Amino acid sequence: MENKSVFIFEAGQIGNYLLGTAIQDPEKNTYAEAMQKLNIQFSDYEQMLWSSMMKGKRRMAFIDAALALKDPNNNTRRKIFTMLAILEASPNYTSYFLSRKFSIFYLLKIIVVGIRAVARVVVGMVIVKNIKRKCS
Repeated sequence: MENKSVFIFEAGQIGNYLLGTAIQDPEKNTYAEAMQKLNIQFSDYEQMLWSSMMKGKRRMAFIDAALALKDPNNNTRRKIFTMLAILEASPNYTSYFLSRKFSIFYLLKIIVVGIRAVARVVVGMVIVKNIKRKCS
């Protein structure tokens, strides 16, 4: 089982990826406790994916996008979804998950986000294939 400080670091990385902001200690500690209880085991391939994802939120976004399409039940995504559930349930981050008023420009934002998502999948597929090739 991993050290709690490793899980605290992971929580910060995942939270930054999901919300684009630093995550507070209570949520990091909740994530660490969840990871200790869940004891998610990685294959060599998943460990290489996870190590790559921990290098930064952009890389995490690319790999997560590719896995969402290609391998949605991957254990790396279980860790991300655990943190997402913690953040959604936390009063500290309620404003990130509630709907807001928007203008007509919101439609443009949706289009841009959609294009970005497709680009992330394409780049992520390349990264995932390279990692998978290294594991073979």
